[in-house]
Amino acid sequence: MIYDMNYRRKFNTGTTFRILVGLLMLLIGACKKDKIEAIKIPLSITEYFPNSGNQGTLVTIQGTGFGENPEHVTGTFGGINADVVSVTPDEIVLRAPLNGKSGEISLKVNDEQVSVGSYTYQELSVGAISPSNGGAGTHIKISGAGFSSLLQPAQVFVNGKAAVVITVMDTLLIAEVPVGAGSGPVMVKVDGKEASGQIFKFQLINSIKPLSGGKGTVVRINGTGFEEEAAGNIVYFNGKIATVTASAADHLLVIAPDQVNTGPLSVTINGQKLSGPVFTVVAPPVIDVVTPLSGPKGSEMTISGALFSAIADENKVFINGIAIPVQSVTETRIKLIVPGGTGNGTVKVVVNDQVTEGPQFKDQNLGVFSVSPDNGLAGTTVTIHGSGFSTNAASNKVYFNGILAPVKTATENTIVLDAPTGLSTGDLKIVTGGQEALAPQKFRRAGIITLAGGPNSHDFGSALTSMALDNDGNIYVVDATNKVLKKITPDGIVSTLKSNGTILTFAAPYGIVIDKQNNIYVSDQSSREIRKITPSGQNTVYASGFAAGLMTFDNDGNMYANVSGFGAGMNRVTPSGNYSKVIGPLWPNSRTVVDAAGGVYFVDQGATGNNGISKLNPANPNDMLRIGSSNPDYVDEIGLAARFNGIEGGLALFGNIKMIAGDRYNYAIREVDIATRAVSTLFKLTPGFADGTLTSAKIASMNDLAVDKEGNIYILDSGNKAVRKVLLK
Repeated sequence: MIYDMNYRRKFNTGTTFRILVGLLMLLIGACKKDKIEAIKIPLSITEYFPNSGNQGTLVTIQGTGFGENPEHVTGTFGGINADVVSVTPDEIVLRAPLNGKSGEISLKVNDEQVSVGSYTYQELSVGAISPSNGGAGTHIKISGAGFSSLLQPAQVFVNGKAAVVITVMDTLLIAEVPVGAGSGPVMVKVDGKEASGQIFKFQLINSIKPLSGGKGTVVRINGTGFEEEAAGNIVYFNGKIATVTASAADHLLVIAPDQVNTGPLSVTINGQKLSGPVFTVVAPPVIDVVTPLSGPKGSEMTISGALFSAIADENKVFINGIAIPVQSVTETRIKLIVPGGTGNGTVKVVVNDQVTEGPQFKDQNLGVFSVSPDNGLAGTTVTIHGSGFSTNAASNKVYFNGILAPVKTATENTIVLDAPTGLSTGDLKIVTGGQEALAPQKFRRAGIITLAGGPNSHDFGSALTSMALDNDGNIYVVDATNKVLKKITPDGIVSTLKSNGTILTFAAPYGIVIDKQNNIYVSDQSSREIRKITPSGQNTVYASGFAAGLMTFDNDGNMYANVSGFGAGMNRVTPSGNYSKVIGPLWPNSRTVVDAAGGVYFVDQGATGNNGISKLNPANPNDMLRIGSSNPDYVDEIGLAARFNGIEGGLALFGNIKMIAGDRYNYAIREVDIATRAVSTLFKLTPGFADGTLTSAKIASMNDLAVDKEGNIYILDSGNKAVRKVLLK
């Protein structure tokens, strides 16, 4: 038993010893490995200053591989040892020795020696500068000695380019960094002597790309002198800090911050601010129409909309997540070639990292490229262009908002048919060979019909001057030739207005307006009266004393009435029948409208020749705005840049935020955005007489306008002795 215990003790002791020896060897090996793998930083010089001065001048040497032990560092000036003042891994400070002489500064760290540069013993010395970085116009303070001059003022150069000296003292200069200086040493010349000091890092923003975008847009800032560490560059978009994702000396990549606003971009480096171009915030792109919505490889796709970039590489298009090269681009249209193999998926447009998703695209043979016309009434002949149609007409099923229309003729790329009875606005769909395809836009039940009258009709006389709608959708027309009012029902039935069973006649009727209670007001110019006819047939004088023309009401029941005669202006008639002159209008002779805020819009023959729209603020007669000018033309634009040619059709409110103008000699109905004063064309016709689509219909004149609750427009076409109805839905 004793033997066994001794044996086990010996065994355990030996085993423990071997384990300890092994651990020690591993530790020694690890230490040797660490020592072998230690990275030695090379000795190099990047900058030193000043390069001249007297004995005792402190010279700063910057670089790498200096270590931290002053005992391992020696320096000489022209072969004479200098004091080592301080040592860090990237900076050494030496003191110019007594009795030194001009020559090379040499530096030795451990056993490695390197030449720093020349040093001149003289009174003139350029030391540190502050700030040491910035752009053109930066004021830098230059410390040193010997700046006072007995012969001529001190001169300062930044990277060899002359700077404006602002302040001179013996030990301090203040100078302004010149434009385009670039990075380089600051040099001072005094009385034929010169000395170079610290390097000034010149910084400049040359450009940014893109110049517009929004939250999340990645912007590249091109320039010089940026810090290569991203954290050293602080970028602001109009005062809001942005994230820097990449940096180099000549560019930065940054992300536009949340709540970014239009304004200048700037970069701050070491407290010095560089101003850049204005970054303009725009909304994401708008996709209006994509054509086709399906089709085979090689089909040309057109994306129409707004807020695209005119710079091609700032637009990206994806179909079902697959990037598609852009062929051409404008601010409102992108074109590309369908590559095939995309599968079915969403069309997406990305402009400067602003994303908008559009409709679904089907990767198939069947597709609709265009529909002509894209609006019309039942019976309108429609031509559909596309791909993958069956040449057997009956094999193509075409639906107008769910109503099947028989196909008349068909080829592989063309279908011709008539819009069906019961047509309503909606999708136009084709079904062929088991595939379905939608037209790029909804087909609109739209066009112009003659509600009443016509060139050969005897419903009206040849002089129709104005019209108005009542709350039941009936239209009342002033038939000045016959000196009566004609009533037209929504179904087009025409009758003459009576009062107490007798046809109501006037001496010289001209204008008509109907209030919210269905009371009718008619201006009788010969009697210089405005007559009021109630729904029960009572006929009374509402106001008298002036010859009123066309009239309108505001929301408070005040009437604005044009006064007949050259320069006679406009009167405001209160609900009690009293009137006063409206300051501003000179010779209005087209219908006026008043918006929800009380702004009065009128067309003035005296001020704009009926070619512009004026806005009057009754509370402030000096507050006058204009849309268009006195010069006749046809231009869709904003404000004064827009052009009309005779707004003799007058004005009418078109919804809550828009109005329409009857542009008579352009044969067009123009739409005006009340808030922005932007003018666009709702539709443009040609002279003559024909019902049809918004592109094929013809009209003779526009003498007045009205809009019903459904948004349908009525045109008083006196030249055709007719009331025309424009269907838009």
